[in-house]
Amino acid sequence: MRRFWTDRRGATIVEFALVAPIFLLLIIGGLELGYSAYLRTLLEGEMQRASRDRTLEDALTQRVAIEEKVRGMIGRLAPGATLTFERRALRNYSEFAAPYEPFSDQNGNGRCDAKETYEDLNQNGQWDLEVGTNDSDGNARDVVIYTATVHHVRLFPIKLNPFQGDADIVAQTALRNQPFDGQAAVVERSCT
Repeated sequence: MRRFWTDRRGATIVEFALVAPIFLLLIIGGLELGYSAYLRTLLEGEMQRASRDRTLEDALTQRVAIEEKVRGMIGRLAPGATLTFERRALRNYSEFAAPYEPFSDQNGNGRCDAKETYEDLNQNGQWDLEVGTNDSDGNARDVVIYTATVHHVRLFPIKLNPFQGDADIVAQTALRNQPFDGQAAVVERSCT
């Protein structure tokens, strides 16, 4: 019996069996994080390039070509990924942080009530809680916030992977349209 306790043959196999799952988990997690970081960097770089290209030409004719360029680049790295784009046009960069269209809150209740005036920045005839115009390329001198979302399958979609399920990567860029014309004047309207 004493000989059984002092015999060290096979100890390496037992130690490897204990360490291997943790080691594999670290390797898979590291590769998954690296893949996501690379995909995010690639997406952000392509969005920056797209915004620079878009400001050089007419926005309407260039948008489709630029989005296809970004889709092609992401498609080479993540073949099964889906890519969606959103655009929001604002009059200037400061509106990006504005929670709603500015209004004169005469009674101090935080709502745009009757007989109070507001600035109709997107010119849709009503006071909005969101500043800007969605799905718009904007007009001259407008700022366009471009958002791209990549929905992709993980690199290792197995149960051992600590990052299971699909993932979304979002990149955003802001650009100002060329000043080929004057911006439309801001219209003040009454709240209803």
